[in-house]
Amino acid sequence: MALAVRIPSRRRIETHLFLLLVPAGILADRHDRPNFLLATHAVMALSALGLSLTITAGLVTPQILLVGTLVIGCGAALTMPAWQAAVSTLVEPGQIHSAAALNGMSFNFARAVGPALAGFIAHAATIATIFWINAVSFLGLILVFWRWRTGSARIRATKSEPPCEATAMGFSAMLSNSRFRSLLVRTFICFFGASSMWSLLPAFAALHLQMEAAEVGLLMGTLGVGAVLGGALLPRLKAKIGLNRLITVASTQLGLALLLAAWNGTSVAIWVSMLATGVGWAFIVSSLNGSAQVMFPKSIRARAISAYLMVMYGATTSGSCLWGALSAYSVVSTTFIVAAWMLILSPLLASRWPIE
Repeated sequence: MALAVRIPSRRRIETHLFLLLVPAGILADRHDRPNFLLATHAVMALSALGLSLTITAGLVTPQILLVGTLVIGCGAALTMPAWQAAVSTLVEPGQIHSAAALNGMSFNFARAVGPALAGFIAHAATIATIFWINAVSFLGLILVFWRWRTGSARIRATKSEPPCEATAMGFSAMLSNSRFRSLLVRTFICFFGASSMWSLLPAFAALHLQMEAAEVGLLMGTLGVGAVLGGALLPRLKAKIGLNRLITVASTQLGLALLLAAWNGTSVAIWVSMLATGVGWAFIVSSLNGSAQVMFPKSIRARAISAYLMVMYGATTSGSCLWGALSAYSVVSTTFIVAAWMLILSPLLASRWPIE
């Protein structure tokens, strides 16, 4: 059955994430994280199962689809701080940046392979098959969290604190930390500039480069491959040049990739640009994410991650709005050039707002 429904855009999903991240961080710090992750994934699994059943039965409507995707999106937003805080508690402090890079590599690999695999399945079978595979995939995560919950020491938070006091203590401690304030400033600038590529690339590829839908998908997959490569290179590069210089390199690399994408040269340029963007993106995300995790004790770590993620998604969403408006008054290549120079010049802030 053909489903003539407009799926919520990436920008709308990020808006929902932005609104739920701080409450998610508070809940993750106040509850046993294996239990919390088990509950959120169970809710997402039930929603995915409901969508699969209604689509298979031919009963799906736009309203049902939107509600189902909203529940899954909210579950993902609630999961993020707890997931990342849990990753940082499973390794030694010196390995947190490497763990953040490995977590980012798995995410980017899934993001690169998933859409292509879904397109192949939709062509070979039916749309309903994709929804059933998605629903079944939650069973593996639920099993992992169940075994973690019953077979290992639980991560406890200070549940005796009233919610308001716990919230005030966590965020006041974070904002009084100059390194964390620097991290938030650098995060906003980097993601604000880099959001131009994510938000405008599909339109740029289709309208200016005359690419077909399959080519645009492959282009996004190239970006994911670059992110996996960047995650593999991150630990050694960070050990060699340090965190501040690594962020400087990544910001400059993202800016140069935007300039390369805007250059009206050979078609090879856009593919090289996407690979470089993926590498730089992995450097930025893993470095800033890992730093947010190591700055605070476990009791408020999920709240620190939620604050970092809120700034990241806020910068991405607001940046996408600005770059979209700018491209409407000029051309996309000009927008890329403006964003590129913002990223290239951003390392000048490093002396005023160092993270290490």
